[in-house]
Amino acid sequence: MADWIIRSKLSPSISSRPLLARNTLLRLLDSALRSRTAILHAPAGFGKTSLLACWHKQLMERSIPAAWLSLDQHDKDPFQFQAYLAEACLAGGLVSAKDLQTPASGLSDSSLRAFERALLATLNQCQGPNVLILDDFHRAESPDNCRFMIRLLDSAPSNVHLVISTRAFPSALSMADRRAHDELVEIDQSSLQFTEEDIHAYLGSLVDSRETGNWPAELHSRTEGWPVALSTVRRWMAQGASLQETIEQISGRSSDLSDYFLEQVFDNLNQDEQAFFLKTSILERVNGDLANTLCGAANGWEKLEDLQRRDLFVQSLDRDRHWYRYHHLFSEFLQERVRRRSDGMSAELHRKASEWFWQHDFTAEAIQHALACGDSMAVATLFERLKGWHYALRGHAHSLNRALQIIDDSLLPEFPRVWLGKVFLTVRRGEIDPALTMFATLENTLSARGMLDAELRSELLIMRGILNAYADNGATDKEIAQLEKLGEALPAGNDLMNAVRCNLLCARYAQRGRFEECAAVGDRAIRHFREIGSVFGETFIYLHEGYACMTQGRLRDAEVLYETGLDLAKERFGSSRDLAALAGAFLADVAYEKNKLHECARLLDDALPHIERFDAWLEVYIAAYTTALKLACARSDWEQFAEIKIRANATASARALPRLRSVVELQSAELELQKSRGSGHSGLAVDTVLSASAETEHVSIRRLKISLAARECLRGERNAEAIVLLENECRANYENRLVRSLVSNSVLLATAYWLERRRADAMSVLQRALSLSLFEGIKRAFIDEGTLTLDIIRESAKAAEKRGSNRLMDRFLAELAMEIQAAHAESGKAQDSLSPREREVLRYLAQGCSNREIGEAMPISVNTVKFHLKNIFGKLGVSTRQDAISASIRRGLF
Repeated sequence: MADWIIRSKLSPSISSRPLLARNTLLRLLDSALRSRTAILHAPAGFGKTSLLACWHKQLMERSIPAAWLSLDQHDKDPFQFQAYLAEACLAGGLVSAKDLQTPASGLSDSSLRAFERALLATLNQCQGPNVLILDDFHRAESPDNCRFMIRLLDSAPSNVHLVISTRAFPSALSMADRRAHDELVEIDQSSLQFTEEDIHAYLGSLVDSRETGNWPAELHSRTEGWPVALSTVRRWMAQGASLQETIEQISGRSSDLSDYFLEQVFDNLNQDEQAFFLKTSILERVNGDLANTLCGAANGWEKLEDLQRRDLFVQSLDRDRHWYRYHHLFSEFLQERVRRRSDGMSAELHRKASEWFWQHDFTAEAIQHALACGDSMAVATLFERLKGWHYALRGHAHSLNRALQIIDDSLLPEFPRVWLGKVFLTVRRGEIDPALTMFATLENTLSARGMLDAELRSELLIMRGILNAYADNGATDKEIAQLEKLGEALPAGNDLMNAVRCNLLCARYAQRGRFEECAAVGDRAIRHFREIGSVFGETFIYLHEGYACMTQGRLRDAEVLYETGLDLAKERFGSSRDLAALAGAFLADVAYEKNKLHECARLLDDALPHIERFDAWLEVYIAAYTTALKLACARSDWEQFAEIKIRANATASARALPRLRSVVELQSAELELQKSRGSGHSGLAVDTVLSASAETEHVSIRRLKISLAARECLRGERNAEAIVLLENECRANYENRLVRSLVSNSVLLATAYWLERRRADAMSVLQRALSLSLFEGIKRAFIDEGTLTLDIIRESAKAAEKRGSNRLMDRFLAELAMEIQAAHAESGKAQDSLSPREREVLRYLAQGCSNREIGEAMPISVNTVKFHLKNIFGKLGVSTRQDAISASIRRGLF
């Protein structure tokens, strides 16, 4: 368990043996085991926590796993909320440590979304009923936490029951639908109120037997059955007050509990005790040493023990009485008195508390009190101690963002790593130009002040690399050399910066085709990420290395690396989350190259919606969108083709990725030209392509430019010009080990030779492409070129037969010939095949839906449904709905 986790929040902090057994309510809570959710909502002091504590104890006695989490105002931070939720599930036995990792394992707050998926995946493994109790949810209620809870409530398995206590009905959690479907157990203020019978059972032993009159009814009328007020009545009477005196005191001004606290508790304390309570009231937990710091005294331990012994709203949180807390209502009463003071006491107390917690290694509470004090210098000082942007990289971006809202910009030059944190958060929001401007100002200011030591210079270089990546600036030799040299300057023990540096280098090497170096630095990055416990970072490296292998044409190695990343993501974060979608996008690329189109489509259907929402990077989007375009083209689904182009360009605009737009435009033009569906003209002259600098040009853009320019030459019957271009490019591909590009360019070169009647050259260069593709299973480079490639393959097969048998190559040639023929035949039947919309109508038809129901589900008009059905019947050669379903089953349409 992390050292900043307060263990007492993971179990009830009050007695689970109340003086009054509320069996009716306990039975009502038991009914929550047959529903998905239970909500206890009532104002403060209605006994929600006491009731849940008693029920929690019963669940434990019945061996029903029950997690408990007491929430406070600091849990509004989504990182802290989800971290505590993970620890509660672990402590309650709902999950095990090996199955669930807390959000703190990631390098950025993107891990929070991954945790949500991981939690759901792990909860799905639970057996029997499991209960998760969130006490005082109102204290942690925030838009982020509410959105998280809605998804959790919607997606949790039916045997996991969420029980939430709060002071007001949580309308933000969208409970109306659950209530309407009888999936909600609701216990409100009227249920929690003490009845007259409850009051008699609760106070009867303390009331003089000679007392006449209906005193339970009178007390009920005066208190409205408010449990905390009745608890106060009981304590007064136990101290000797008569029933009549108590009834009189609980009426009038004392009906407001703050008046009661002031007049009956606070005013009865001596000045020293009053000052002690006020100065320590800002704390969620307190011990003697901390109290001494805030009060400037030396008797904090004795005071806390005395106050608890006198039942003055002080509770010990552990058996050793090392930590204490005040009753929430009493604490709020005290805090309100502190806030109303004009002497700045609150800010000074929070400042002192922050410093004490920092000195004693309680980082989370040090931050909470620093933020609460609102002092710009104090907040900046603390976050510089945490190394600013380092803290954000470790998963605390929300905390740094809150701090930056307090810190005056004029102080930033004194706190360079906080300033770097502001740059980092700015670029992560997609504000590229402001981040670049801010970074330039930071560099100039620190240089002018002589503040750039070796370590800070290293961090500036790493930040520049991050900015270049977000700005979609291609990798340069200079940048790579600087990152390489940086390895000598960074301390070996600085795993965080070393991990980020190696991650940047791994991605840059892959972009420039330096694949051996990519693998080596990737392995170092994995070691550093493991040292800091970052599963996110480790997974990214597997994807970078897989991309390098893919570009080399090593499909089998790429597939293994992608699947390793996918398995790691599933193991730690669940299978339906964004991290696995990144691996899925890359695996779809592999599946397409192997001509496994159904597998490719399945992976893309899962991956594309996620990566369009997630903070991915250029190579992920290129792999996903170019594969989706090629798949749509292979299926002659030009409606889907157009939709993918629109989605890809929208992503390029939203994420400021101009090179993604270039790739999409080039890929679309090549496919349209390849399939003769348009001019495919890109305006790329051959001499322009050859003279273009490759310094920062992405390997995908270069490959597509060459291919498209060559195709334009072939379309204009300038075959010799195409041959020169492709020969030079194949030579460069071979020298740089860009095997994937070499295969596709070789196939196109073979086509150009064939058209020039240089058949021996065509078969020779095709043989090279076949040899490179055989063991990796690369097929689509041949299939996509169509029947002309089939002629060359047939000639190659005849030549191979004369030379002597090579069984592996013979089999590969035979497979390619059949698959090219099948693809060509499928393309020829495209006009008779069902469109995606017609297939969707057919699926609803198979479910027995009427025309109206199909229209509502899609949604389209009934007349449009009828139009689609008419087309479906005609293409399938049937006349009835049942015949259409039967024919679809025979043809494997669903």
